[in-house]
Amino acid sequence: MPDALLMDTGDTAAGAPAVPLCEQSTAPADTIRITRQGKLRVWVKKALDFFEANPDKPLVLYSSPSDVSTSTIPRLLSVVEIIKREYLKGLDISSGDCQGLHQYNRLLAEQHGEVPVDGGNVRDNSLLDALEGHSHPKQSLAPYMRVTLSVREMSEDRDKKATYQAPAVRRMSKSAKARRRKKAKNLDGNIEAT
Repeated sequence: MPDALLMDTGDTAAGAPAVPLCEQSTAPADTIRITRQGKLRVWVKKALDFFEANPDKPLVLYSSPSDVSTSTIPRLLSVVEIIKREYLKGLDISSGDCQGLHQYNRLLAEQHGEVPVDGGNVRDNSLLDALEGHSHPKQSLAPYMRVTLSVREMSEDRDKKATYQAPAVRRMSKSAKARRRKKAKNLDGNIEAT
């Protein structure tokens, strides 16, 4: 991507300069890239296997920057919701583990087109023209998203620009509670009879 500049869209509207992604901290150890061609069940299985093997590590899922017409953000969100639902289904309620995954979302953008770095005059002139309002240089940003899932809540200072979604809690139904009480009562009756 020599012609592309990766930027974070977090505070650019407030006047803060865009930060190239190559200068930002790297993602956690395990990541899954969501593409248009991949299979959802493969990504879900890989994520569930990862959380089974590494419950203390966060998992990062991200879509690749592409044209707006071919964005993979909706596919990424579908995969994340399926992972959260399947993770919650797999928890053992009787052991007391009934809390799902913490989710941290971050929307980013990649600027397409050539951004001259060496020829400062061309860049200065286009910036001056844009500020004066004489011409409007075409800006093409391709959005993409990064979602971090974690079993435990991550520290607040890890990523200030990420939005947070609290985990879902699995509740036991009334009939399941009744079956559990009945089973416990039968076990207590069998122990006393012997």
